[in-house]
Amino acid sequence: MKFCIDPGHGMSNRQIGIFDSGAVHVENGFLFKEADIALRYGLALKDAFRARGIEVFMTRDDETDHAPVGRRAAMASSAGCDALISLHLNDFDDDRANGLEVLFRDQRGKALAQKLQTALLKVTGMADRRIKQRTDLAVLKFSGLAVLIELGFIANDADRAKLLDAQVRESVVQAIATVSIEHVGAA
Repeated sequence: MKFCIDPGHGMSNRQIGIFDSGAVHVENGFLFKEADIALRYGLALKDAFRARGIEVFMTRDDETDHAPVGRRAAMASSAGCDALISLHLNDFDDDRANGLEVLFRDQRGKALAQKLQTALLKVTGMADRRIKQRTDLAVLKFSGLAVLIELGFIANDADRAKLLDAQVRESVVQAIATVSIEHVGAA
């Protein structure tokens, strides 16, 4: 069993040689970038999988790894991954928008998306934005099982505070690892 972890955005995501920060939010002079938070979660998730003896492929390990969004699914396939988990944060003009959601491409991903949504709501206490089917997202075009987790809203104070909390991050990545391993192992 091998998982691809895709921390969203980063270097050369949309344009070669340009860092794509994803959604950003400034609060009290501090700049928060989706790419940075997603990477922290991705690296923690890698550790959670490896601690359980599960092989992991990362689309990027730092801010300098070139990982064009249109190549990430192919990278996961070339690495022999069974499933791809892409990590992101949501953004909206209204800072009151909040909650988490898991996106999936097809029926194969729907059951995993629902299990992840249920587990993540339990450990975060965030609002339920439900699972959603998306066939247009590049990373979800992975040939195997693929989900994209929108961990919360970067501009929402409550969501962001939870996402920046190390204990919440640990609970989230442990939940993702547990649910993903059980689901893929049972398939």
